[in-house]
Amino acid sequence: MTPRETVPADALIRVAGAIERALARFAEASGWLMVVLMLVICFDVVSRKLGFQMPGLGSTRLQELEWHLSTVLFTMWLGHCYILNSHPRVDTLTAHRPLATRARVEIAGCLAFALPYVGVVAWYGLGFAVSSWRTGEGSEAVVGLPQRWIIKSLFIVGLWLLAAAVVAVTLRLLAYLLGRVPAETADLNIERRVDPT
Repeated sequence: MTPRETVPADALIRVAGAIERALARFAEASGWLMVVLMLVICFDVVSRKLGFQMPGLGSTRLQELEWHLSTVLFTMWLGHCYILNSHPRVDTLTAHRPLATRARVEIAGCLAFALPYVGVVAWYGLGFAVSSWRTGEGSEAVVGLPQRWIIKSLFIVGLWLLAAAVVAVTLRLLAYLLGRVPAETADLNIERRVDPT
């Protein structure tokens, strides 16, 4: 460490990279569900148009399965999308500020808002999932899907993946600000990406 370096920046970047690789694996492993979701939607639409319903797999169950699959995709990609900076970002006040200022604002937002919010929602969500499991909660529809606790639990997993992403971004920002690591080396993703096409 140099005298000016206050944190082991390379260690922060390595930890952030490990978290990001794990989040990418979760996202990629769940990506195949998009194909399953597409097939379920197509089967539901065609079977309803033809007036054909498979026993035990009616339109109500198919539609519930559609939103269950959508929820799984959303939650498993939530953390990875934050790493990629593909979430909505309202940066009207900081857009024209220096990168160091934007990095400080991002850290403040991560520590004051993102992590506490995710922690609170995940904590209370855990109670909902446990209650759902204990009571054997299922769909309110008579012919709907059972075991509602599964989807509620996966939503909580997605929140913890988001928390991991927030930690990874914070570590990179700290490496940049405190470790004097160049923005390119820290691989900061706090600027909105604009597609030139």
